[in-house]
Amino acid sequence: MIFDFDHLAEQTARRYRAAGRFTEGFVRGKLRHDPVYAYLLSNPDWLPRSGAILDLGCGRGILMSLLSEARRLDLIPLSNAQFFGIDLRPNDVAAARLALGDEAEIAVADVRSAALPACRAAVLLDLLLYLAADEQEALLERIADVLPDGGALVMRETDAGSGLRFQATRTAERLCALARGHVRQRYHYRSETEWKGLLEALGFFVETVPMSEGTPFANVLFIARRRNPSLTAD
Repeated sequence: MIFDFDHLAEQTARRYRAAGRFTEGFVRGKLRHDPVYAYLLSNPDWLPRSGAILDLGCGRGILMSLLSEARRLDLIPLSNAQFFGIDLRPNDVAAARLALGDEAEIAVADVRSAALPACRAAVLLDLLLYLAADEQEALLERIADVLPDGGALVMRETDAGSGLRFQATRTAERLCALARGHVRQRYHYRSETEWKGLLEALGFFVETVPMSEGTPFANVLFIARRRNPSLTAD
């Protein structure tokens, strides 16, 4: 797919103007410097043409806003898709609602206990590391239960087996937590092999893509299909 991602990112960032200049600038920076957004738009096979797309730990709703803007510009075939988001932080959810309006339903809730709607695709970007090992497994099991055959799970996590790059990632996460005043924040990391094995045990067919281009980190994108990879999410 060929399109001007910089223009799309700028149009998406402007959706956040009502949430304040800081939020608009934050979104603009994320879209420009985090490689996952351009990758997911440039490789849209994971997207369903209809049905629900569920963003867990959606934060300010950046991915949903990006997809919605791409749909408005006829860059991706999402005419009948609906967006649902869940995040624990009320301020972030408020910003997401301002950006998306009635284009998405976004709840303030804890993903560990919130009811998950049936969906054709589920997204978890940099979320699972904040959960304990058993909570990670329980959430992935619940996602598997609400996805149909051929449904997609897209998640990004750090590869704990990547040596110095993992150490850089872990240090950055700790510094960010301290800056937010979260001095007791705990993390649970797994290696790429461990993540892949966990997903396969839940009935997913898994593709992995390095997702740290332009950064010192050790991130991996997992694109997993429920049960039968020959079925699309259309």
